[in-house]
Amino acid sequence: MRFEKVYKLLATLFITTSMAQATVTAEFQGIKGNANEASKAFAKKIDTVGFDTVASNDNIQVHYYNRYKEKNIELLSFFTMINKEKIRPLLLKNPDFGAYAPFNMLYFKPLDEDTTWYGHLDADLMLDIIGEKDEATRKEFKEMIAPLDALAKKELAPTTSKKLEFDGKIPDQPLLKMVKKFEGVDDLESFVEEFVSQHDIAFTQHKFIIAGFIDLKFEYEDMELEFDKYDAYWVSSLCHFQFSNSVFNHGEPQAGVYAPCSVYFYIPKGKNEIHMGYATVENWTNTTGITDPKMLDYMKRIADEVIEVFQELGFALEEGTGGESAKASTTKRDMATEIDELKAIVSKLTAEVEALKKKEPVESKAVVPVSKATVPATTEAKAAVKAVELRKKEFTTAKMVIGDIAPKDLTAYYAANPQTLEGLSTKLKANGFEILSTYSPIKDKTVVTVTNSELKASNTYVSVLNILINGEDEIRVQNPSYLGAAYLQDNFKYGQFKVTLTSLQTVLGDMHVVQDTTPFSDLADYNFMFGMPHFGDSIEIAEGDNLAQKLSGDKADKYFAYSIKLPNGSTLVGHKLNKRTNKFLAKIASEHNAGLLPYQTLIKDGKAVMLDPKYYLALSLPQLTMTEFMKIATTPDQIEKDLKRAYQ
Repeated sequence: MRFEKVYKLLATLFITTSMAQATVTAEFQGIKGNANEASKAFAKKIDTVGFDTVASNDNIQVHYYNRYKEKNIELLSFFTMINKEKIRPLLLKNPDFGAYAPFNMLYFKPLDEDTTWYGHLDADLMLDIIGEKDEATRKEFKEMIAPLDALAKKELAPTTSKKLEFDGKIPDQPLLKMVKKFEGVDDLESFVEEFVSQHDIAFTQHKFIIAGFIDLKFEYEDMELEFDKYDAYWVSSLCHFQFSNSVFNHGEPQAGVYAPCSVYFYIPKGKNEIHMGYATVENWTNTTGITDPKMLDYMKRIADEVIEVFQELGFALEEGTGGESAKASTTKRDMATEIDELKAIVSKLTAEVEALKKKEPVESKAVVPVSKATVPATTEAKAAVKAVELRKKEFTTAKMVIGDIAPKDLTAYYAANPQTLEGLSTKLKANGFEILSTYSPIKDKTVVTVTNSELKASNTYVSVLNILINGEDEIRVQNPSYLGAAYLQDNFKYGQFKVTLTSLQTVLGDMHVVQDTTPFSDLADYNFMFGMPHFGDSIEIAEGDNLAQKLSGDKADKYFAYSIKLPNGSTLVGHKLNKRTNKFLAKIASEHNAGLLPYQTLIKDGKAVMLDPKYYLALSLPQLTMTEFMKIATTPDQIEKDLKRAYQ
């Protein structure tokens, strides 16, 4: 009898001890049915408690199916969120807070459940991972998150909940940190931009996706808040698409609370070194319940690849960080491997040198003055005497045909022989066009935005056209019929822009269709793919009676390229994007279509709205592939932020 009592006491102690060791990874709240629309609606309301959405990676399961033809989950969405004002003092105390600035709000619905689960990493777990010990600071971080959770319960109205818990502990070294030293630079901003570009290209080549980006140094300067401890500070959210499909779409969607991974970078004030850090994959494997050996092995291999890419970028591991994830960087490599790699590099360089020797010298693009004898005696033409004749391009595509019968496929742009900006401007004015702006979104690309009475009568986004001077290669102009079919929909009649097209032909000469085409029948209800936005899915970015005043305010030249009052009383606005945002064109080799910028908003009835970038970019880049779309996954959110900033 005494033994039985002792046994029961020991059993109770064991259970109590086990329960005490269990630590919360995340508390998921449950909503009946598919909460796709509810999740997106909630993301639009988080600004009421001081948060912003850095990136909306919603309906990822659609992309899994399109890429891998696998559908094991009904909904998977990631919204990366940040309270910029409240996180600033924490970042000044401890730069490692960047691992969760932003942090992820996950939504997932298994196929076999009628419940969507949402949640984020437990605040205490985030604090433990970054190693924050100060109780006052921990309290401050948790108090920052509490209003977001309260708002979620109010707006999403969950009906159930469950905790994801783990026994044991997080890794001994939960953060991996690396540093890259560099020589002094004259222009730090340009240096950082170039590095970010190199970083994005390097990871893209390794099949990673940049799933979010925020330049906190820029944000705080724009907010006029002190952040002088750092010369630069930015966070890039990293995701490996195949990795995420292999884990989240194969029975472990709860692990998505760690994704995408926020990689933080900072340059301490006055120092020539970039520090970076992120939460290691061991945090995932220790706390999310994944036990499949093959999956765990695959996750570690991808984690090692991340380190390898950073080493390629010139980073070295900080001692005492990274745990098992750092093995790849500390394992000694045998001499034979080193020699083989050096031989490969030498062989490649030799081949490149030989190719350069064989390459014919580039022909000089001579500038030939226009003969004065051939210039008509008009005021506009006299100004064109200063223009130059550029080498003509040989086009292999069909010439534009002006008519009333729509072709099967409509070209998004027409291409014509190159002209100088001065000569083009003179001809445009002489043929009934009003030039609204001249804007260079990226190097060596100039966009001239024009309008006329026929375009303005449409009272929509096609009230203006962009003409791209594509260096000395060609000129590209947006096709008003293509945009009209998409924007005017049932009110569009093919041939209604004859006057504009005829005038453009007078200005540009022969105009040729390009490879960027879409079936005419698809344009009125166009979207990139199932589940993606249509024309009507516009985004409201500002509201108020003073929106028009922003167009001529102190920062107007920084944010706006043009504005034009339309006959129906609305105002069409062209926006200059952040230089870093514009680099999405280079990521997908689409600089030749830079004429899709400036990005537009339409102000009407006290509201400024924009076309959803997931719609407009796909519409303007008909050759965009799924892989390319994923390369610029952060661009839609970045564009939205740029436009919202203009109206603040």
